[in-house]
Amino acid sequence: MNRAISGTLLFAAVAVLATLVLSWFSYRGVRAALEDSFQRRISNVAGAAASQISPQDIADARALGEEATGYANLEVQLTALRATTGLANASLFDSARTVIFDCRGPEYQHEPTRLDTLAPGEVREALAGRAVVTRAFRLGSDSYRAGLAPVLNAGGRVAGVVAVEGREDHRPVLARFRRGLGLTALVIALAVAVLAALRIRVGLAAERLERRLARAENLAAMGRLTATLAHEIKNPLAIIRGSAQRLGKLEPQAERMAGFIIEETDRLSRTVGRYLQFARAGEGAGEAAAVAGESGDAAAALRATLDLLDDEFRMRKVAVGRSDLDGDAPVALDFESLKQVFLNLILNALEAMPEGGRLDLSRSERGGRFEFAIRDTGVGLAPEISGRVGDAFVTTKAQGSGLGLFLTRRLVQSSGGDLEIRGAPGRGTTCIVRLPRRRG
Repeated sequence: MNRAISGTLLFAAVAVLATLVLSWFSYRGVRAALEDSFQRRISNVAGAAASQISPQDIADARALGEEATGYANLEVQLTALRATTGLANASLFDSARTVIFDCRGPEYQHEPTRLDTLAPGEVREALAGRAVVTRAFRLGSDSYRAGLAPVLNAGGRVAGVVAVEGREDHRPVLARFRRGLGLTALVIALAVAVLAALRIRVGLAAERLERRLARAENLAAMGRLTATLAHEIKNPLAIIRGSAQRLGKLEPQAERMAGFIIEETDRLSRTVGRYLQFARAGEGAGEAAAVAGESGDAAAALRATLDLLDDEFRMRKVAVGRSDLDGDAPVALDFESLKQVFLNLILNALEAMPEGGRLDLSRSERGGRFEFAIRDTGVGLAPEISGRVGDAFVTTKAQGSGLGLFLTRRLVQSSGGDLEIRGAPGRGTTCIVRLPRRRG
């Protein structure tokens, strides 16, 4: 599932990145088209105006001023040009960069053209005989460009330069397009993010469902196997019990060991019966074992379990600490089920300490509930499994099934109690059995 989530996130990231890249290229393309159209327009206007102005008119206006016929021709040509094209200004300056005519008014004449400051490089190119469009420059809050077209005399020398200035009216349009494109990209990114989140959520739900189905199938298979094993085990158990009884009679010194064999054979027989009920009813073994009205002494069951495992502790080199295990602890769970609970938990603790260690057991009572703590100094629990220990088929053992703790938890829950298991790698494991005190 982690691979599917990574794939979904990667796809979402690629989709968002592709959207941003396409949006950027779209904006660049539209901006380039608008700017190219604007530059061609003012370049054509400037070139058309320059073709209608003669070098003689420029020389006449420069020599005689506003009274000259050439000046009148310049005024007519450039004023009409500005009016018909809607450009911001039209002017003409000579080779010395001095303005001969400016549509803004006579007060701007006989002064150096302002374009010599705003676009000096382009002015030099125009005076060298090349038509050119300046780079953008700002006047007030608006952006402008100027088209420069030289007027050549008969010798090919530049007599003057026509300059037409136009405000870049496409800038607001471009800004609106950019905002719209950004909003569209944002909506697409959000849609991709929502779809990715839904895909991940559906995938996680499907994974949970798949785990539940697999668990149900495993339980069903285990139920069928349990029914078969239970049937096959009951007959050998009867033979073992009968043989132990005869052994106790024949060898008086073996009476104590024979008693243990008989007791554990009976307990195993009852456990097999519980498993068989579990297999047939499809319910947890705890519910099958919790017969109404049955009760037991949890403290006595724990002491009996410790006595049973006394030799096992010595063999495994495990030191046992006991705290407040004396007295009784009446609970609504039968004695055999209590022994099964404690036996499963203690055996798990022993298996977690293959090189020996320490096992501490304690009892306390809080709010009408007995708490039995079983602490070992074993290998502990990995973080990825600590929250799932006690679920069916979840185990830390290479050859385990996970059903031991699962059935133990169900037994405890059947009496209204709960089982808490916590631990950390290398710091041991603590199991706390909480059972409510039996009333009456």
